[in-house]
Amino acid sequence: MDTSMPKQLRRGTLSRYSCAVRTRNETTISQMLLRAALRCRTLQPPSRLRPCLRSTAFRAPRAPSSSNAFAASATRDAQLEEATKFVIQVGAVREGKTYSQDVAEGVVAALADPSSGVPLSALLPTLKQLAGAYEIGEDNGLDALAAAVEKEVNERAGKQLVHCSVKAGSASFDVSAYEGTSLYDVVRRGEDDGARALQSYLECACSGVMACSTCHVYVPEGLSRVGEPCEAELDMLDLAHEPRDNSRLGCQLVFTPDLDGLELEVPDGANNLMDHIPFEDRG
Repeated sequence: MDTSMPKQLRRGTLSRYSCAVRTRNETTISQMLLRAALRCRTLQPPSRLRPCLRSTAFRAPRAPSSSNAFAASATRDAQLEEATKFVIQVGAVREGKTYSQDVAEGVVAALADPSSGVPLSALLPTLKQLAGAYEIGEDNGLDALAAAVEKEVNERAGKQLVHCSVKAGSASFDVSAYEGTSLYDVVRRGEDDGARALQSYLECACSGVMACSTCHVYVPEGLSRVGEPCEAELDMLDLAHEPRDNSRLGCQLVFTPDLDGLELEVPDGANNLMDHIPFEDRG
């Protein structure tokens, strides 16, 4: 098997994709790559649509009579599993949370599909290129690709799309997210006009690990529907801009079907402790 990446992918598609996702068009570009990678899989019967390491659509067929074929299939399974573990690791390190197993498997399945142009030997290097220096928060497109897969997984799982309205100064707009996701997820991965509007008001400087208060919002109707913040969240809210009794951090505000129609308000300012980290003067 050729261990090098195809020239067309290396010099063309992946290069343009990696550059483009650094812009505000990252979600659109990632979906283009995802659609290309999923083109063959989406034509499969419904029972084979779910990207799973255990599915026959994701694994190569084994021929028990051939030891070589069995060894090749075992190698393929190991490579797919290693790639899936890497995606999960990236999510845990960069964002303080792990991509679900289904999402990680879906990302790997999309790139492992022959229509993506990525040979199996180049699967892990391609994922590492898309992840970038994830240890320091960099992303070259893996997160956008995972977001597109996550949307597909949520739709297939029949999860409810929860809607809420947001007021920010004189502006007001609607945002939506699938149940189980947070307001931070809307800022980080949202695709509609409401999400893009919210992105201009909530900075989310700590990438959703509850180490800042830049995703601070008010819940005008009170906390009875969304729940009380935990002690760690209260500690961060103490450092927020003009906290109130109805304050919550967006990264901890997880949408459920009961929150459909929720109203939120963005404060008129934000305290970003990340801008004031003291460094020793060695001059």
